[in-house]
Amino acid sequence: MTSCIRPYIRTNEAILVAYGIDSEGRKVLLHMDVGNKESYDFCRDFLRNMTKRGLKTPLTVTSDGAPGLIKAIEEIFPRCLRIRCWVHRMRNLSNKLPPELWQMIKPEVVAIRDALTYEEGKERLSNVVKKYQDEYPSFIRCLVDDKEALLNVLKLPYRHRKAIRNTNLVERMFVEERRRTRVIPQFLTEKSCLKLVLSVLYRASYRWRRIPMSQKEQKQIEQLRTQLNQKEERFSAIKKGLRKEVVNA
Repeated sequence: MTSCIRPYIRTNEAILVAYGIDSEGRKVLLHMDVGNKESYDFCRDFLRNMTKRGLKTPLTVTSDGAPGLIKAIEEIFPRCLRIRCWVHRMRNLSNKLPPELWQMIKPEVVAIRDALTYEEGKERLSNVVKKYQDEYPSFIRCLVDDKEALLNVLKLPYRHRKAIRNTNLVERMFVEERRRTRVIPQFLTEKSCLKLVLSVLYRASYRWRRIPMSQKEQKQIEQLRTQLNQKEERFSAIKKGLRKEVVNA
């Protein structure tokens, strides 16, 4: 999101916002900061700020395709399940085809997104690739770009996927923020901008609904978290084994 800060001349500054969902299904505003849009350095410092304040490695992190943001997520939270925003991806895919053709193929893409299991979604994606790769190569390249992160949402409890597979909550907050800041001719300082935006987002957070969190879903989440930790432990063991082999050699 971008807001105008104009002490003497018109300038734009990006505002990054992060929110999370806790183990009880509550949506929580975590952090907000002004910076150089989605550059790697700024995104890395943005995430580090939250970890220094006590944020543990989240189970999942959902983002758009900004390269700097993705790199920062993978560096700061290497054991989390990174998810690509499906709304952004659907928008990108629609730009790769004529409107009438997109309306024909869209249900097949939606079927991938709404698959019951990760394996089923992976198979459906493979079928779409085989079907259209020769005729619409640019569309397929867009579809398979970072496909693992696109399919990761299918590893989560089914009822939770709709809330986690996109960044719509943040986007809706920005709509409310723009409505308020549009009537202000200028922000004289960065602090005055942040104060207004924070107050708008904070008030909007009171209207957030909880995500249903049954015991079965909590168990699924804990199992997935354990699997991610085990993967990291196995990877660490592999690295140690490789180091031993190098030393022995």
